[in-house]
Amino acid sequence: MIIFPYSTALTLAKPPIVTYVIALICVMVFYLQLTYQVTEGLMYYPDSWNPVKMVASSLAHADWMHLTGNMIFYLAFAPALEILLADKIRYLWIMLFISLVVGVSYSVSILIGSSEPLPSLGFSGVVMGMIGLSAYLMPLARIRVFWWYIVFWKTFYVPAWILAIAYIGLDTWVMLSSDDYGGINVVAHVAGGFAGYLYGYLWLKDRKEETREELADEIEAMKIQQQFGNSRSMSFREKKELAREQEIKIETREHEKFMGRVYKMVITHRDSDAVYLLMEKYDYLQAQTAEFEALFDHIEKWGPSRTLLCIGRVIIDKLDKENRYGRAISYIEKCQKISPPFILADLSRTIYYAQRAMEMEKPGVARHLVANPRKRYGAMVDNARCDQMTATINLA
Repeated sequence: MIIFPYSTALTLAKPPIVTYVIALICVMVFYLQLTYQVTEGLMYYPDSWNPVKMVASSLAHADWMHLTGNMIFYLAFAPALEILLADKIRYLWIMLFISLVVGVSYSVSILIGSSEPLPSLGFSGVVMGMIGLSAYLMPLARIRVFWWYIVFWKTFYVPAWILAIAYIGLDTWVMLSSDDYGGINVVAHVAGGFAGYLYGYLWLKDRKEETREELADEIEAMKIQQQFGNSRSMSFREKKELAREQEIKIETREHEKFMGRVYKMVITHRDSDAVYLLMEKYDYLQAQTAEFEALFDHIEKWGPSRTLLCIGRVIIDKLDKENRYGRAISYIEKCQKISPPFILADLSRTIYYAQRAMEMEKPGVARHLVANPRKRYGAMVDNARCDQMTATINLA
């Protein structure tokens, strides 16, 4: 009977180039081993404590079966991890870190006399590190597993955390309960598995949190696709609807992240930065007034701010151009509640809106618009007319 995982059931946003390159390097190193007999020079001897050999030995293998097995397991877990990390340098560093931990752990085990000091080579320690890291970073991601027995075979899906417990747990049990590992560096397997998980736990908490919702959506989407794929009953329309639902989820998630950035700026009184960021995203000419109104309602929940007043000016200006004067007055009133000396973006419309406010029996809005005209507007507004309107409002 043969059972082995062969891929992660996730849609990869882009090719995991680094993973493929590492796999190719392992194949090329093995070719050099066969052609030029360099295996002896690549082995890591545990009593040497040589960090270069720790890494070099990870890329070498004893035979084709050894290489093939390691590459199948590596390509089952590593591609999704590379995409989730979204940082090629960090991804490479994690593998380097695991290689060094594996080498040091093996040397320590020899030093304390727990196993025979045999030279070591193979990528399995790093592969187990990828399995351990998967258990931390994407525990619920389902891994495709192939099962074959004589003439029967089947593909099924197992969460990464279960496979991690199975593989790392089994090797841990063998390491603790047996004196003969059958020529397998079980210490490297166990050390690699725990190193991968602990690296994630210690240094990737923020990344796990950042990708949590996106990964959960992707896992759910893949489950649905697998169900429909098994039944072969998903219609073209249903596929399109599913794809659209995913697009909406992605757009919503991206918008929430964007608004989170704006929120941090607003509450720390970095309103200029917040407005600049918003104007980059919401093109004044292209965006609909309703979009700015929705934005105003969202930011209003955070409390008064200069950012909110700037969005209010944009809305009033667009409503004015659309001849929706009554609604413009309502936004002027909202902005005046935040800041009574609020002024319009287009000062030439000040007196006009003061008159409209009086006609709509909103003398308070008109009073705030024409108050202290010389100090607030200078020569940009008819000061005498403002004084006259102020007197009229006071008499009323």
